[in-house]
Amino acid sequence: MQSEIKILPITADLYPYFYEMVQLSLWGNPMLPMSYQSSLWGEVVVEDDILIGGWIGTIRGNIPVAKIITKSVYFDSYPVFSTVGMKNLYEDLLIRSMKLRAKREGITMFNLTHWGRDNTLCFDTKEKCATFTTMLHRTEEELWKEVESKQRNCVRKGEKSGVECIVCKGENSIRYLSDFQRLRQSTQQHAIRKNAKASMLLKSDEFFKRLFLDKNTTLFVGKVDDQVATVALMIQSGMTVYYYSGGSDYELNKKYSCSAYILWKAIYWFNNQGVGVFDMGGVPVLPSKEHPAYGVYAFKRSFGGEYREFDVGKIIINRWKCKLLDIILSQRKLLRLFSTKL
Repeated sequence: MQSEIKILPITADLYPYFYEMVQLSLWGNPMLPMSYQSSLWGEVVVEDDILIGGWIGTIRGNIPVAKIITKSVYFDSYPVFSTVGMKNLYEDLLIRSMKLRAKREGITMFNLTHWGRDNTLCFDTKEKCATFTTMLHRTEEELWKEVESKQRNCVRKGEKSGVECIVCKGENSIRYLSDFQRLRQSTQQHAIRKNAKASMLLKSDEFFKRLFLDKNTTLFVGKVDDQVATVALMIQSGMTVYYYSGGSDYELNKKYSCSAYILWKAIYWFNNQGVGVFDMGGVPVLPSKEHPAYGVYAFKRSFGGEYREFDVGKIIINRWKCKLLDIILSQRKLLRLFSTKL
């Protein structure tokens, strides 16, 4: 008897099954909320009343007047299926269905963000991205051997300097929110001085409060003499934990190597939690030493992870509206000014 296949819009009833499937995948969506929200948009594939796959993102730009151009769906992962076989069978069918629905609803484009970690879709515009990933489930000695000697010295320096590592979840994270925002802003300003095109947009306190309360979020805080010197925010999804965001006090970090010490402590902590993969977050694609973000690349590489390239990009639903939207999104100074409102 042939299976009955349905492709359905995501609903509050279906969402828990999709969320559970994502948590069992390798490359999950790190920004997926625990419970259904009205801003979620996407479709799922159901076989004989069992959810076997789907692609869920977030509607952005759905504001009065401007939404004629700006209404788009942003995805933080590739489509997720219960098995590779199901993905091969139904991914194209799912995308075709979603594109037709998006056209009816006046959506400009689908945009896969830099959190995607697969290479299975055909995009209308494509960009190569990269990260470093460390396979966990190993002994501390095995992980430590892969760290570059210079970085091992920095970690030892942080330990000998008495840097305190505080691991926070839920409400305990929120007490450090102001320090987190301060150090992120300081790090952004330092990055922009080196590279005018740097685009680490700040987010509102409300955004991070919601994120901190997510059960899959962990905040690592490094303190020196009761001063918060560095912060690192990690988000687990599926079998992978992602280094989502962080920041440091430039002078304190230079003196005590806080960032290196805290990042090593985070890798070690998640290894003990049984997580499968530690993902360093985005890095430039094989940059030269003259690249303004080469320091970020070298820092993350030094912890011994495997270099991994992947594609992100756009699936264009309405071409002329997408061109106008690209112009709007290219205004980085304007985006920085309003980023805390997003």
